[in-house]
Amino acid sequence: AIINRFPGLGLVVWYLSLSVLGWMVYPLMHGVLSSLPDRGYPLARVMGMLLLSYLVWLAGSVGIPVNRLSISLGFVILFLLNLALGGRQWDDLRRAWRERRGYFLLVEALFLAFFTFDLLIRLGNPDLWHPWKGGEKPMDFAYFNAILKSTTFPPYDPWYAGGYLNYYYYGFVLLGVLTKWLGIVPSIAYNLILPTLFAMIALGAFSLGWNLVACFTRYLPSREVNEQALSSREPISPLWVGLAAALGMAVLGNLGTLRMIFQGYQRLVAPEGVIEGASFLTRWVWAVRGFVQTLAGANLPYSLGDWYWIPSRAIPAPNDVEPITEFPFFTVLYADPHAHLFALPLTLLALSFVLAFVLRRSGWHNLWRSLASLGLAGLVIGALRPTNTWDFYPYLALGCVALGYSLWREPQPFKCSVLASLPQGSQRPLRIAAGVISLMAFSMVLYQPYARWYALGYGRIDLWKGTHTPLSAYLTHWGLFLFVIVSWMVWETRDWLAHTPLSALRKLQPYKAWIQAGLFLLISLVGVLTIWLKVAIAWFVLPLAVWAGVLLLRPGLAEVKRFVLFLIGTALMLTLMVEVVVLVGDIGRMNTVFKFYLQAWTLFAISAAAALGWLLPSLPEWLPQWRRPWLIVLWALIFGAALFPLLGGTAKIRDRMSLRAPHTLDGMAYMAYAEYAESWGIMDLSQDYQAIRWMQENVRGSPVIVEANLRNLYRWGSRFSIYTGLPSVVGWEWHQQQQRAVLPGSWVSDRIAEVDNFYTTTDLEAARAFLRKYNVRYIVLGQLERGHYASLEFENGALGLEKFPAAEGVLWRAVYRHADTVIYEVIP
Repeated sequence: AIINRFPGLGLVVWYLSLSVLGWMVYPLMHGVLSSLPDRGYPLARVMGMLLLSYLVWLAGSVGIPVNRLSISLGFVILFLLNLALGGRQWDDLRRAWRERRGYFLLVEALFLAFFTFDLLIRLGNPDLWHPWKGGEKPMDFAYFNAILKSTTFPPYDPWYAGGYLNYYYYGFVLLGVLTKWLGIVPSIAYNLILPTLFAMIALGAFSLGWNLVACFTRYLPSREVNEQALSSREPISPLWVGLAAALGMAVLGNLGTLRMIFQGYQRLVAPEGVIEGASFLTRWVWAVRGFVQTLAGANLPYSLGDWYWIPSRAIPAPNDVEPITEFPFFTVLYADPHAHLFALPLTLLALSFVLAFVLRRSGWHNLWRSLASLGLAGLVIGALRPTNTWDFYPYLALGCVALGYSLWREPQPFKCSVLASLPQGSQRPLRIAAGVISLMAFSMVLYQPYARWYALGYGRIDLWKGTHTPLSAYLTHWGLFLFVIVSWMVWETRDWLAHTPLSALRKLQPYKAWIQAGLFLLISLVGVLTIWLKVAIAWFVLPLAVWAGVLLLRPGLAEVKRFVLFLIGTALMLTLMVEVVVLVGDIGRMNTVFKFYLQAWTLFAISAAAALGWLLPSLPEWLPQWRRPWLIVLWALIFGAALFPLLGGTAKIRDRMSLRAPHTLDGMAYMAYAEYAESWGIMDLSQDYQAIRWMQENVRGSPVIVEANLRNLYRWGSRFSIYTGLPSVVGWEWHQQQQRAVLPGSWVSDRIAEVDNFYTTTDLEAARAFLRKYNVRYIVLGQLERGHYASLEFENGALGLEKFPAAEGVLWRAVYRHADTVIYEVIP
């Protein structure tokens, strides 16, 4: 009560709790990620939240009630475990603090800076809904509230009374545990969770960028340096590479804003604003003329919301559904805490484990220590399955490849009686198979309670036959990253050729036929993709991926460079894959592009930062006529990518339902100041605000409610279930049909029809039967119900609404009444 009365205090307690969790689990991170230069310290908060939430979720999955007591018990278990680990590593931890104290303090300062940056954006616009750009916050907030109210798992579904949530919901558990433990009001916690995720994403990328370059230097004295990785040039500081990774991953946007401005200039002077079909020269003439008009005071032809929306739709799709091209800062700015947003910190933590596998040179022979490492890696990678299933399989594959590579290099035999008796040559394939199977088993088994309840509705893929991505759109989204990556690959190729004598080419003579066959296969594949499947980017992407693969084979190449080249090739193939296949059941290829593009963004952002760190020290060796233009293009691209957080962020802060609404952490506060127009009239949302607050404060448990359902999604319907988390008879039609795809879609539609009939019928027995069927306890009759069901859409709907006062005291009784809003409690 004290925390919620003083939101500033709640903010401080939230932040300190995150920090304590991070510090508490660092002994575990220090031991398991010992092959990383920073031992994964920037990711400790993510690991702390994952471990605590996993213990609580597992308890709830076996029937142990999830409450503050069980959460506190999980906290104590974590504390004792890490206390024991800290005691075993005490000397090493003291030495780490003494030698890397500045780094630890730097990480804390960066987390605070990123957290504060997004917190200010949330204070600028904390609203949980908007009539045009409200997104899917209503669904996310309903699920978040339901998970907070659920005492066991799987949680109940707030939009399908009597059912459980058939969705990848674990992200809400991840940070919902802390919300429940501290007792913070959900509408306030919402605006604390978003800055937390943003800072975790930034620090995860920072850690990866730092580690990739720190392996080249003696910047961290406690790390053994691979001398082979050192170059004659002074390497760039890991600090700058880490910051570049953090900014590229979490802050910068694509070049969509720059394209918007360029096209906006054209639309100002183009006939009727139509620029499609115009020639290249004509467009440039229009752009120049439009720019001149803006100097004279003309405004670009965009609305406020366009500045943060249009860049997330970078791929044009004439006569087709536009694919979603989100990137992390758009996701955070748009503020829908979707599954993919919760997954991003986990994917970066998983990627850190993948890097740790690659850098681990020995130690796998210790069986129990290896099982502990694989178990924790499996816990991290496996968490992606109930958080955002789309991420699970790609990162599991990355983990298996990295683990297999590490085990293949292991110099010592396993301390296992069976394997030790075998020759070293026979041990290698067996230990690789054992390690990979163990990692897969941990990833699957640890989250079996989720898999046992989850019914997968979409599991087939098909060839994509719709529109494809033009190269211009591809470069609009990936231009900055690819410019840096390709520049580095050119330099690496030049360096390889410069240090390879011509006589070395003779070694390739025995493989001449294989090389020719490979070139023929590449040309054929590009031809098939480009001509037959009409994949316009195939000629560009596929050769780049092959080039990265060839560079990866360079003898003597540092392991971290091989790792980055593998990430580059993987990201390129992901962006090519979505041009060829689509998930059956997707809306066009909207979500297929969206999910895999976010994965590619992560891989490209980390790779580009590392590539930049390795490339910049070589600039003094470049010819001036190459160096200066390259730097100009680089800074121009960075400026173009920075336009999105600048213009999109400003627009998002200004784009509110009511300018009178306060700047606060409470995401519900806007309702007290807002009005909302429907076809039948204008609603004063303060009435719903007061009624919802009454429900939050007076209704105990999770009884079923019934309220108006609007088939027009993203509107004001289902608002009581959204803001209270109480189970409604039915929620958003399409989303429920998606999440219950294994069932007939008519089951959801029939419920909506029954709700409509309940409000409009004049038959009291039919109304009674409906209430009993769904075990409804509370009935909402507000402005929305009165206006919607009395409209021309429902014949005799107004007569049906008259039954509520008429049957008061018979079927129900009023427990709340204010203005046009009444809440009835059903009489048993």
